[in-house]
Amino acid sequence: METLRQLIAVTPKGFLPTIVVGLISLFSWYIRDGKPFSGFKLVGKEPGEWFDNAALKRWQDDPLRLIKEGFQATAGRPFQVITDSGPLIMIPLDLADEIRNDPRLTFAGFLERQQLTNYPGLDALHLSTKEEIIQETIRKHLTQALGGLTQRLSDEAAAVLNDCLPAENGDWQRVHFYMTAAQAAARLSALAFLGDELCHNSEWIDISISFTSVALHSENSLRAWPAILRPFIHHFLPELWYIKGITKKARAIILPELEKRRAARSTSTKPQDSLSWLDDVRGDRDFDIVKGQLFLTFAAIHTTSSALTALLYDLINNPKYFDLLREEIAQVLREDGGWKKTSLYKMKLMDSCMKESQRLNILGHHMMNRRVEAPITLSDGTYLPKGVHLGVPTSHMRDPEVLGDNPDQFDGHRFLRMRQQPGQENKWQFVTTSPHFLSFGHGKHACPGRFFASNEIKIILCHLIMKYDWSYENEPPRSAHEHRFVPDPHTDFCAWVGLKARVLEKQLPFVGART
Repeated sequence: METLRQLIAVTPKGFLPTIVVGLISLFSWYIRDGKPFSGFKLVGKEPGEWFDNAALKRWQDDPLRLIKEGFQATAGRPFQVITDSGPLIMIPLDLADEIRNDPRLTFAGFLERQQLTNYPGLDALHLSTKEEIIQETIRKHLTQALGGLTQRLSDEAAAVLNDCLPAENGDWQRVHFYMTAAQAAARLSALAFLGDELCHNSEWIDISISFTSVALHSENSLRAWPAILRPFIHHFLPELWYIKGITKKARAIILPELEKRRAARSTSTKPQDSLSWLDDVRGDRDFDIVKGQLFLTFAAIHTTSSALTALLYDLINNPKYFDLLREEIAQVLREDGGWKKTSLYKMKLMDSCMKESQRLNILGHHMMNRRVEAPITLSDGTYLPKGVHLGVPTSHMRDPEVLGDNPDQFDGHRFLRMRQQPGQENKWQFVTTSPHFLSFGHGKHACPGRFFASNEIKIILCHLIMKYDWSYENEPPRSAHEHRFVPDPHTDFCAWVGLKARVLEKQLPFVGART
């Protein structure tokens, strides 16, 4: 302290503001996104450590270990860890149902800190002003329309795979699958969200894929700066400039289409897609439809492309399932004479494989993420003050007591067997949420688009495995990356998977066969 006083005494007055700003910046660099919450044990921070950067590094290196240690140290009570977005209270599984629908807990509030959605450019991902409109659009319109979309989505899946994958028969070829998955997700989503014309607009497809990728990169770039500097520095980050430019391009495409539809309302049939539904649901409420479309696009492409890539990797590593799934697909389509509303539901082994892959490749170590907007006392006596961020760990999704033997291994029949138990038919479907399976969240804020994502993945997978054989060149592709169960981008960009076109059965009513 004396040294600091001497430094101030001999420092010219013009330099004092610089020193103060520098000290504040240095301090904020360590506290990052907030100090730990009082009243909760902090797991991962060692005695004698002044700052939380070492605790953050331990979380990044091995979050599963910290979660296990935390519940052991607290006898199963809530505790906190330092995550990439700041301190987070871990809520035990037995309290998940208690918090799932509590109106004092918001997901939008959590996203403000998690994805920095209060900054221009990233605000398209902000839910607080549009969550109700988005939820109503998806639940009341998109989900109800899925049965009538199946044939069109299948035709589009055939078209996009014809464009992205080689058509030659018999020879193995290399393919960067994640980009194929992103293209397929973008075009099928555009079909449901914006209709046939914009679905084939190459500029819109580029915008939707770029926005999804750049939004995630922009969030990471902004988060690298101390929280105290972000309100200033966001003006100068190239990534945020770029994402604002993407949003401007999106506006130039969507707004003319919206105006054309509004002008033709009295003389033509309204298109059945999310652009029309969002416009209807919004009514007189203040709502940016372009940002709403970008939010839907981001959610659909990010979820579907990651899940589809992880699923294909898991199947390549467990190749016996390819023929089993082909048999199921062929049987269902022959029985139904093509695509019917119930065709996808009948593909129960596929549904089980999807849920098993999702279980092993979950997008985060904690779900049901919320911010406390008003103080809460839980049934175990835990007091949650306003402003606390919380989540429920997903580590129990590898619990042998719930999921049976070999929980760390892929078993495509696991959930099919569980659904065959009396009273369990619907409990273990891909789209079903529960405290024991949190991939889509649970409760009021569970992902409303999971039904569309499920159909989209199933349809694309049908085309992928009926039309192609899949393998790998040197090493099996990996799904887990840095303790996060998402496809490894380095593996994905460097170790391409191989495919070989198959000869389709002529009797199979598989619309949109490879050309």
